[in-house]
Amino acid sequence: MTTIGIIQRKGGSGKSTVTANLAAIFSEAGKTVLVIDADDQRNTTSSIPTYVPVHHDLETLLLAEEADIETVAEPTLWNGVAIVAGSPGLSSVAAALDTMPLGHLQLRNKIRRADYDLCLIDTSPSLNILTINAMCASDGIFIPLSSTYFSLEGLAQTLNAYEKVRERLHKELKLYGIAFVIHDGRTRLANEVQKKVKEQYPGLLCRTVIGRNIKIEEAQIKRQPIQCYAPTGRSSQQYYELAGELTERIGL
Repeated sequence: MTTIGIIQRKGGSGKSTVTANLAAIFSEAGKTVLVIDADDQRNTTSSIPTYVPVHHDLETLLLAEEADIETVAEPTLWNGVAIVAGSPGLSSVAAALDTMPLGHLQLRNKIRRADYDLCLIDTSPSLNILTINAMCASDGIFIPLSSTYFSLEGLAQTLNAYEKVRERLHKELKLYGIAFVIHDGRTRLANEVQKKVKEQYPGLLCRTVIGRNIKIEEAQIKRQPIQCYAPTGRSSQQYYELAGELTERIGL
């Protein structure tokens, strides 16, 4: 199983949207996909409907000794996608992990025998032990960006955190790429931010840019992936292109 951490230290950068839509596209391509919602805002959990109400969540997986992916992950209405739902009490989970020996490896130990082709982990903007768990459990990380100044600051913080985790905890952690997933090309600031990232990180920045589009937000409200809600729209095509780029970068 290839595991990708969706990491960005700035909120509002599209982490949950990217996680859900990429999960749907990869499953459409024949991959079995596990989504883990490690953000206490639970946006990914809210976006992907399950067959039955969720009985277990990430808190169960991380803190219940007998819990494993097989018992906690719920099948969803999106074919080929299962989810470990987020928990509103993740702050208490983080406190508990802080007291555990090797608590930063708890998620990695829980998912390493999971029988899926791909795992996507949505994370909180906070650099807490849950985000560190996500990075330690991942083969590599992907950083989504919005074309705002604060997202640019978040990128620098995210890269700094990535380097520290790779140096101290997970030497094989890869950086799969950076992509603008909320971009308004009509504004001067957005284009300047995009240009700056392209100049500073030319090898990391994906070619695909996903434009800001109300259809993406509408799809989330309807609990549908964008390619189902607006299959002929530009946003759907852009998400397919991004999934193709990541497939090449990761070697799926």
